Amino acid sequence: MVKNMKSLALMLAAIMMIVTVMAGCSGNNAGNAKTNEGAANSGGSKPEAAEETKEEAAKLENGNITILYHTSKEQYEQNKAANPAAYDAVWETVPQFEQTFGGKVNVITVPWGDQKSTLISMVNAGDQVDVAQANDQNFPVYPLKKIVQPLDQYMDMADPTWNASVTKAFTFGGKPYAAGAGAAPIVIYYNKTLFDNNGVKSPGELYSEGNWNWDTFRTTALELTQDTDSDGKNDQFGFGWWDAGYPLMVASNGATSLSYNEDGSITSNYESDNMKEAMQFTQDALLKDKFIDKDKEGDYFNAEFKNGKLAMTAEYGFGGFTVFKSDYEIDFVPVPTGPKGTKDVGPGGMSGWSIPTVSKNPQGAAVFIKMMSENEMKIATENNVKQFGQEKVDQMNELGGKILFTPIGVEKYWDANTAALTGIKDGTPVGTFAATAKAMLEEGIKITLTQ
Repeated sequence: MVKNMKSLALMLAAIMMIVTVMAGCSGNNAGNAKTNEGAANSGGSKPEAAEETKEEAAKLENGNITILYHTSKEQYEQNKAANPAAYDAVWETVPQFEQTFGGKVNVITVPWGDQKSTLISMVNAGDQVDVAQANDQNFPVYPLKKIVQPLDQYMDMADPTWNASVTKAFTFGGKPYAAGAGAAPIVIYYNKTLFDNNGVKSPGELYSEGNWNWDTFRTTALELTQDTDSDGKNDQFGFGWWDAGYPLMVASNGATSLSYNEDGSITSNYESDNMKEAMQFTQDALLKDKFIDKDKEGDYFNAEFKNGKLAMTAEYGFGGFTVFKSDYEIDFVPVPTGPKGTKDVGPGGMSGWSIPTVSKNPQGAAVFIKMMSENEMKIATENNVKQFGQEKVDQMNELGGKILFTPIGVEKYWDANTAALTGIKDGTPVGTFAATAKAMLEEGIKITLTQ
């Protein structure tokens, strides 16, 4: 829900192939700890999953596929030279796939921002593309325009390789159009040192007690909003993030701004009780409780958190341990549960892989996606366990299977989002700007469904 391009870039870095940030894999049931246990304890992908891929490989007669991707081999080699730990699952899987099948993997490199227009043009021209990336910007356009096809005819969507949140997010009209192994939940990072020094119970302690919700989040944020230099003005705040944390509150209260329905329709949720409650909480935090600095915008929270002037912020997956690295001890917890939300369910970032309708080798595409996803999961798990420990990896994996996410490639989405954010920051009554945002989004939905 954050339009700022820098934030979008950070999100993409978290959900693509940077394994030190990725959460790894969730099972076919969201948050099923037993499903995650196999991959995590083995330090990589599960043996039975690898055997299944080998069996699929033996049956595959055609190993020639074409992939539309945003990173060239040269770019990846440069990344590896600068950072030997860098890992790109696509480029690492290409030689493995070719060796297994004796075919040729053709990778067409197109910048991220041009992926949608390029794929649509290629499909309209009848050009072969077997594997393409799916993200929140190109859905639901891809299935609506019949750019991609349902995956359940080529792969078992109940396979534990696939992240349940990804499958659900890219399901349209009751059919899954993308699959992926990893997702990055947005979590709350907190300055544990600051909490300890102020004698305030930390989010980690509250979460362990089963008492981490909007009320306790608000209470702790208020306690750590202080005037530390005695100039009559608060210079330390309880929380800060993009858009005053509005996206966190919406998802943690069990909502998304729009919903895809099994009959293929799309509905706006701006006037739902869940969303209005989340918008009111955010507005109160900003203008009434004032535990968020209303005078600052953008990514100010990065420096403020590292400087010890911000008690809590947020980040995708394990990325906060790098982004907020400082002299303070930091840790993370899930987003606080809203009155209408479900424990541990919150927002996050994700992308997946689709098979376009012009694919000449959909079976080969399905096997490549599976092989690549297993490689991605294995490396992500190994790196994350090494850096953060098994317990935190298990926790992040579980959260990764409970992400509440809806692709936002709908006309006028950003207009509606801006109307809501402007109303929150200006103090406009929630009912007023919620109705405005809903009307805008509904107009955009009509355009999207009929264009």
